[in-house]
Amino acid sequence: MSAAAAPQKIEWLCIMPDQPDALARRVEVRPKHFAGLQALIDSGFINFGGAYLDEPEQPNTPLAFRGSVLTCLAATREEVEETLRKDPYTVGEVWDWTKVQIHPFKCAVRLPLVK
Repeated sequence: MSAAAAPQKIEWLCIMPDQPDALARRVEVRPKHFAGLQALIDSGFINFGGAYLDEPEQPNTPLAFRGSVLTCLAATREEVEETLRKDPYTVGEVWDWTKVQIHPFKCAVRLPLVK
């Protein structure tokens, strides 16, 4: 009897818009969200992520958060959804799951961030 091969993992682009008026919840839940990220990074599930904004970052001005974007490595869309539904931003009603987009993604260019 031979063991079945594990399903091939592919990259997924996840666009996670915030709910309207979610800024206070985002700020409140943010420490819990960041505390859970390292395990997802170490497992290879997340390989890119961050917030997207309404406006470019300005000195001495609060960030105008609009949502989050990330890439995940998983065998299925269901695996991505299952994992992200446990995230504190989902549980804390920051992300608007009625508008979440999860797409198979084929990266053509990936460079390190240089500031």
